[in-house]
Amino acid sequence: MNEALRQLKDIKPPVEVPDHSLLLLLLLLAALLVVVVAALLWFARKDAAPRRRRRADPKAVAKAKLASIDFTDTKDAVYTFDEYLPRLIAADAEAMREFEALQSELERYKYRKRVPPLEGEVIERMRRLIRKGTG
Repeated sequence: MNEALRQLKDIKPPVEVPDHSLLLLLLLLAALLVVVVAALLWFARKDAAPRRRRRADPKAVAKAKLASIDFTDTKDAVYTFDEYLPRLIAADAEAMREFEALQSELERYKYRKRVPPLEGEVIERMRRLIRKGTG
């Protein structure tokens, strides 16, 4: 037993361990507060942004697209014409009838891998309708 007591002499008294848990809790709460405030500001700005932006006028977009048609690119010209012209001539019944007649002729330029170039008469009819719509 004497030997056991000698070995116990090497045991030191308990050491004071600093407690930083309160500081860590305060830092965590501060970080959480910053994240919440940042999220609220982001949502407030995101919600207000659409009110400040104005959408482009669909008719102005259609006029610009039709004015920039490249008739050498047959497919693109036909699809652009088909998509944007009705927006401009919807109120003009005569122009709509002309458009529908021309549209049936333009079907042969769609849905194919390779298409022939547009004929001069077809291009002129397309330009005439575009002038009616943008005029």
